[in-house]
Amino acid sequence: MKKITINPEDVLSNCAMLFVFSPTAEDRSFQLQMEQLSEREATLQEHNVVVAEIIEGGSENAGTDSSTGEVEESLCVQFQVPKGRFRVMLIGKDTHVKLVADSCVSFEEVVMRVENEPHEAEMSSVMAS
Repeated sequence: MKKITINPEDVLSNCAMLFVFSPTAEDRSFQLQMEQLSEREATLQEHNVVVAEIIEGGSENAGTDSSTGEVEESLCVQFQVPKGRFRVMLIGKDTHVKLVADSCVSFEEVVMRVENEPHEAEMSSVMAS
């Protein structure tokens, strides 16, 4: 298996990334989390939050080619998500982990974590000091 590394800074430099890991698409926690997030999709977009569904064995679940399963597996390894576990992880615009939860998280918690990030201008002035 080839190693795939996701660097959020390279992929989405002005967006936060909310990864929702699940053993299956039928997992109840996964379904509840995705339902809650889909109800607030427009607001998440306004806050520049991109949601990524990561399902173990993605090729079987998504009906795509075998490389898709490798991507999911690689992300689980990269972010240290144990097999068979539901997990939510928020990577901020600054590429730091802002939230890790093994249960559903509220929409408000995600937005609060994203909004409390330092803005680029603030980061520049801190680094210049």
